[in-house]
Amino acid sequence: MRKLFLFAIFLALFLGNTHAQNANINPASVNVDALSDAQIAKIVKEMEKNGASMEEAMALARARGASQAQIDKLVVKIREYKNGKRTSSDNDNAQVDVIEPEEGRSEKKAFAPTEKNLKVFGFQFFNSENLSFEPAMDMPVSESYSLGVGDELNISVYGASQQTYQQTVQKSGSVVIPDLGPIYVYGLPIKEVKEKIKARLTSIYNGMGGNSPNTFVEISLGLLKGINVNVIGEVNLPGTYSLPATASAFNALYLAGGPNENGSFRKIDVLRDGKLVNSIDVYAYLIDGAIQNNSQLRDQDVILVRPYAKRVKIAGEFKRTGLFEAQKEETVADILRFAGGFTDKAYTHRLELYRNNTRTLSFRGVLADHYDQVPLMNGDSLVAGKLTERFENRVSIGGAVYRPGNYELVEGLKLSALIQKAEGLKEEAFMERAVITRKLADMSLKVISFSLRDVLNGIVDFDLKREDRIQISSKFDMREARTVEIVGEVQFAGTYAWAENLRIGDLIFQAGGFKEEAEVAGLEVSRVLDYEETSKLTKSLLHTFQFSLDRNLKLSAEDEAFVLKPFDKVYVRRAPGFRPQGVANVQGEVKYSGDYGITRKDEKISDVIKRAGGITPEAYVKGASLRRRIELSEAEYQAKMAIAAQDTTMVGEDIEKVSYQIVGIDLAEVMKRPGGVEDLQVKAGDQILIPSKLETVMVSGSVLSPVAHTFTAKKKLKDYIYGSGGFAQRAKKGKVYVLYANGTTEATKCGLFGRRFPKVEPGCEIIVPEKPEVDKATQASKWLAIASTFATLITAIAVATR
Repeated sequence: MRKLFLFAIFLALFLGNTHAQNANINPASVNVDALSDAQIAKIVKEMEKNGASMEEAMALARARGASQAQIDKLVVKIREYKNGKRTSSDNDNAQVDVIEPEEGRSEKKAFAPTEKNLKVFGFQFFNSENLSFEPAMDMPVSESYSLGVGDELNISVYGASQQTYQQTVQKSGSVVIPDLGPIYVYGLPIKEVKEKIKARLTSIYNGMGGNSPNTFVEISLGLLKGINVNVIGEVNLPGTYSLPATASAFNALYLAGGPNENGSFRKIDVLRDGKLVNSIDVYAYLIDGAIQNNSQLRDQDVILVRPYAKRVKIAGEFKRTGLFEAQKEETVADILRFAGGFTDKAYTHRLELYRNNTRTLSFRGVLADHYDQVPLMNGDSLVAGKLTERFENRVSIGGAVYRPGNYELVEGLKLSALIQKAEGLKEEAFMERAVITRKLADMSLKVISFSLRDVLNGIVDFDLKREDRIQISSKFDMREARTVEIVGEVQFAGTYAWAENLRIGDLIFQAGGFKEEAEVAGLEVSRVLDYEETSKLTKSLLHTFQFSLDRNLKLSAEDEAFVLKPFDKVYVRRAPGFRPQGVANVQGEVKYSGDYGITRKDEKISDVIKRAGGITPEAYVKGASLRRRIELSEAEYQAKMAIAAQDTTMVGEDIEKVSYQIVGIDLAEVMKRPGGVEDLQVKAGDQILIPSKLETVMVSGSVLSPVAHTFTAKKKLKDYIYGSGGFAQRAKKGKVYVLYANGTTEATKCGLFGRRFPKVEPGCEIIVPEKPEVDKATQASKWLAIASTFATLITAIAVATR
């Protein structure tokens, strides 16, 4: 019955509840790493329920075909679960992953580095956001791992004999195996421990010996006990740190923030039981990527960071600058290697060495062939200078040659040879004059002029010198750019390049031809005075010529012979009878609302309304208004754009180059007397608005309750104001005005018999202005000034009348 229970545990252990009924599954094919925490919990619960020990469950698993590696992994997962740890599923190695408990593990603390800290080479190594030597939580243990007190060993015997042992290294440094006694393992590498235990087990398991053994042993690590390490000396955060058993010296130094501004990166000692175990040179890793003597730490190890012995300042054109540490026999060449060498702009022939001689400073220039011979002293400063912007063998040629640029100055190079190297002159080269600009010994400049024609004909030539600059101009560079201009009614008015034999028709062709509104029979050309004419003082400014073309760009034989000259200007006028098509819009109570083309210059409002079918019976004629489009000037448009750029509530793209104004009209009078004074001419963009009958009157401004009222013919203006609560305290009663529906206004009039308020009509708005707020202090000052003026005046009168 017990075996049946163990078999059920085995199935739950490897297959889970979903597969527990299928006993045909091969246990060797089960992936123990994939078991979830929930499955591990079920295994532990099943074992506790049936009273099975770990050894019994694992022995049955081995007998059913499970490998020792699977068993070891499962043992670790069960122990982790019991210790309150999550299980790890990322282990494909034969070794057991070491998972340290998080409790008590030290974390790196933040600290504020000093300015000198940041200059020390290596400081960022232990304090970088991207480079961390934080000890890993999960890592496979190598065969060289040395056992310490508290480490756990899992020993599984399988084959003809089956047994499982779980032993912890005691304070005595040994593990005690039943029937074998203590075996001393402290400080020994795991590889040697395996051999030692196997040799001892052979004494009680005969099947392990001989040439044909039938009993085997698998030894692996279980949970490893953490260690405490003391980091002392010249470090940023000295103290005691709790680390995983597999931690190295770099792990501890990372938590301690590395050496401080006085600490050595070249001599970091690891002490164990008061004795020096090894000494670490961090530069070996920083410079060459080699970790020397960074061995595994043990519990109660001491890491001692000593003060630096030699420190050298590196500045100038080195790839790395700052404070570097040097050892006893190291030279300038070693520090140069630590600094990563020179930059691409460094002067590498000589270094500047500044040295502290305890009382004074000394300077020494170190030449490149002595870099490996000059030893360093504490406090030395090395500076690499920049290359001088000076060329020893450069000449340049520019302008009208095919290959302008810099050329090497070889011995005996002449001007004619340099022109040949530049692949000769361009066709447009100005042959009469070119110049050589030369630097003299005192760096002043000298100009040497010559004729290119003479150089090419061998009449004259020049020996070139360092930094000579030869400038050869084009004939186009020597004169103003020759252009012609066309303005007016063409598709693409503007400035065009002048060419020989350019005629009027050619220029109009380049400009895309005439626009529809062009007057082709009245072209005009204006021409500047020539050199001879401008040499005399006359009243003439221009010459003008008139021409007549057709739309196919044909001229008379005489006009066709006219050739344009540089700087001519061609004018294409607009036809006198052409007008752009204008549109007026009628909205509201007309028979046919919409857009209407303006057919005549003198077309009136009444004409457009007549074309719209006339006014409907529902129209409120007194409320009709005219909204007229006004083009903004460029200055006004730019001012609005500037305001929009500063006001986040405005969108620049929504600002148009037009605005609108309301023109008050009396439509009743217009329709009664068409063509009369009130019947205005319509313009392009006009909008005539004829509302339907209105039945409300709006009261706004300085009243107690601004509100819209139903229009009643019997009510007067004051009735509507009182209906809105009456005047407010700061209301300007004498300035009340009415805004009528057609856009006109009428103000209150004051006479001998009091105020006469405007008439109220449907759709109007009664507006009560508000008095400006007066500063009482300012008002008191004004009255005081008036009183003072009167007092002075009275005094003056009294004196004058004596």
